[in-house]
Amino acid sequence: MRFQQIKELLHYLEQVHHQLGLCYGRLISQVDSERSRMLLVYLQGREDAASAHLHEYAAQLGEAVRETWLNQSFSEDMLPAITGCELPASAQTGEILALVCRWEEQLVGELGHLARECPTPAIATMLDNLAALEQTRLHRLVHGVHRLDDM
Repeated sequence: MRFQQIKELLHYLEQVHHQLGLCYGRLISQVDSERSRMLLVYLQGREDAASAHLHEYAAQLGEAVRETWLNQSFSEDMLPAITGCELPASAQTGEILALVCRWEEQLVGELGHLARECPTPAIATMLDNLAALEQTRLHRLVHGVHRLDDM
């Protein structure tokens, strides 16, 4: 996929989080474990909040930033993998966490790559900040899942 402007990149990120929320909602009915269902419900809400946050963030950016052109794009479209995701009924929280970590790490990696290839320092900083936000969300999730497993 090829992005042309920052606003399109932010819209894509918003769509990724929205689709992740839908995916987790769909997976709730596929797993047998109560803990796994609780985790998926949490993940669904987490992704819905992230999507809404990105929408608000994009709306608050100045026109000059939103219209900045990028020469690079994500190396792989994440949406088909997200929409086609399935889990076995026996999936435990660790398996779900591994799946979430793969997607989150892919987002962080792609945003970091775009920041390194960015045409302006201000946009590079913005993309680095988005990558750092995704990384922070991932750390909090991992810690939260470990606390759930300790209960």
